[in-house]
Amino acid sequence: MASGRKLKEIDLDEQIEFLKKVHFFHGFDDHELKQFLQVSKWLRVPANTVIIKEDTTERAFYILVRGEVRVEKRLPGKAKPIQLTTLATGDCFGEMALVTEIKRTADVVASTESFILRVEPEIVSTSNVFLQLKFYKRFCERLVARLDLANKRVAGRDGEEATPSILQKVLADDSPPEGEERPSRPPVKPVLGLGRPEKAEKARAVIALPPMPDKDHRQTPAKLHPRVHPEAVLPVNPAVAAELSAMMKGSSGIDNTRRLSDLISLDPVLSCRVIQTANSPFYRRANMVGTVPLAMVIVGVKQIQEVVADTIRAAKSTQAFSGFAPVSKGFWQHAVVVGRIAEMLRDVIRINTSADLYLCGLLHDLGMLVLDGISPNFYPQFTQPSEELRDVVRAEKEYIGVDHGQAGVWLAEGIGLPQPYLDVMHFHHQPEKATTNPVPVAMVNLANIFASMKGACLGQPQVTMQDALRSYSWALIQEHHRPFQEVSVPQFVNSFAAELDKAWAGITGDIPL
Repeated sequence: MASGRKLKEIDLDEQIEFLKKVHFFHGFDDHELKQFLQVSKWLRVPANTVIIKEDTTERAFYILVRGEVRVEKRLPGKAKPIQLTTLATGDCFGEMALVTEIKRTADVVASTESFILRVEPEIVSTSNVFLQLKFYKRFCERLVARLDLANKRVAGRDGEEATPSILQKVLADDSPPEGEERPSRPPVKPVLGLGRPEKAEKARAVIALPPMPDKDHRQTPAKLHPRVHPEAVLPVNPAVAAELSAMMKGSSGIDNTRRLSDLISLDPVLSCRVIQTANSPFYRRANMVGTVPLAMVIVGVKQIQEVVADTIRAAKSTQAFSGFAPVSKGFWQHAVVVGRIAEMLRDVIRINTSADLYLCGLLHDLGMLVLDGISPNFYPQFTQPSEELRDVVRAEKEYIGVDHGQAGVWLAEGIGLPQPYLDVMHFHHQPEKATTNPVPVAMVNLANIFASMKGACLGQPQVTMQDALRSYSWALIQEHHRPFQEVSVPQFVNSFAAELDKAWAGITGDIPL
């Protein structure tokens, strides 16, 4: 499908390999996927096609393998339906038909050309018990996730309590149904010092932090690992997404490939998806692709734009760090700055490494996005960090069950990133434990410290010059780069910090935030 071939031209083995990368099918083995494909039907749905129609009755449910659909609801007195939500790759819909024959409660319409699997309920009644259990488990996970999201929205814990839902906006529309008069509304008393009450409520929403999650010692790496899926929808820097979307609306995206590559390389998730596509079985590469420019050469600019557009579209419904802008902006700035400082260190020290140090730095904290999806209340605490959060790795283990380095490795393994990126994710806080790729690990560890010292981090800086001086990374560099053995580390740190001050505006000035 990613290669643009017709469905009938893709053999069963390739279909199985493709489904393995879809979130819904994580944990299904080849035999189960083969059995599933034999009783399901592929649909290639053009944009704006109605897949499910409200008030109709049918027993089929659907799995969105690639693309995007929107859920719409028609209201009395309204000419146009309202959009309730959007669903992206890996989502399922219409699954209530599996257990009940109630009428459909909304329309589901393809927003873009989409590839969908239509499944009749016989898949459950005729399949083996293990396949049935896996399907029911997936449905339960989906329903629980949706219920949890609904509860958070009702409780005002997802950072969106100041923003009315689409349905609320429609019901509060000033235009009454035809033939009815607008009811009179009592005057609203403004809140002193904050103007209109909705602004006051919004101000309180920005200030208020969600409750700190409880320490759950029952959560272990073994339990959390299955929850990390390579096709999970992760948030994209909205400023980068906006610039890319504007660029790709016309023909400029095809013409200005250098700018396209540069913008993709400013976001960890987009970079990962592009590299993942280049390393997919569709392109049958003997050597692993590890950079965005090379991926664009292998895959082609047009296909890369489709991957980027799909990733941005899917990420629209995913909010990073519960919408706390200081944390999300700090995360995205930190990622780019660490990559650039790592390159700067390489050039100053004049040490050679085959790994792309910029991407090593850009992706080193990717696991934070994974853990944010598991424990969305944790990272917003960095807007007002307590002493307990000074050691982020220890705090992640205590409150979530695993640190972001390990979570990043799980995701990177599923995506198929080269080994240096995995080692940097795993050991950038503990370079002394790196047995492979020690130089990239050391460079990103030092870049991480320098970036945090300059304030490019989540919350307030938690490191000092002493952390830079005491880092084990200097020993790794001296071990693998003999000329550096004659260098005074304290003198080098002070000199590099001074050079960093001079170059800081250039390092941070072009990062969209």
